Amino acid sequence: MSLLLTHRIIVSLFLLIYLVKAVLMFLGKDKFEKFAKVVKVPEMIISFLFLATGGYLLYVIPLYTKALTIKFGLVVASIPLAVIATKKFNKILMVLSLFCLIMAYGMAEMHRASAKKQLTGGTDTVETADGTVLSGKDLFTKKCSQCHGIDGDAQRSNAPKLSESKLGDAEIKHLVRNGKGIMFSFSEKDISNEELEAITKYAKSLRN
Repeated sequence: MSLLLTHRIIVSLFLLIYLVKAVLMFLGKDKFEKFAKVVKVPEMIISFLFLATGGYLLYVIPLYTKALTIKFGLVVASIPLAVIATKKFNKILMVLSLFCLIMAYGMAEMHRASAKKQLTGGTDTVETADGTVLSGKDLFTKKCSQCHGIDGDAQRSNAPKLSESKLGDAEIKHLVRNGKGIMFSFSEKDISNEELEAITKYAKSLRN
């Protein structure tokens, strides 16, 4: 499971807890306090993981934007608001905290959709089950360009020029998996099936 998918699951759990809290707060103090007591420890763990994974992703993702910073600020603000609302049984602060969370979640999904749209603008991309978008060009550059050249021209080796290839998808994948002649073979440990799909798409895009 990728860190991004883990973060999204944690966000969903965090949002669900506070949505239930907000609803119970309006249904009665007894119900609210009973639920708050039951989820106290899990809530602390989820809150920590929420901030830890979110902060790390904000640090490692090379797409720094003002929107992402605002999103993280909304999350940070929502936690103390929720804590105070819980202790003082303040409905307004709880609703405000939930509003901050929903805004942050919405901004995150909008950013994800925008990034995905940019990445999937080409024909060499594949989306994995956890929402990660794989670039065939990037993977080809890392795994195949040493022999085939970045543009598939194979100027520095005896590898076939991909611009002249007539192979179908199944044949390309078979060659990558099994190799041929001096060509290396790549197992699923070296290149996953999803990565292979993206590489195949990019290889075909190099044809004249």
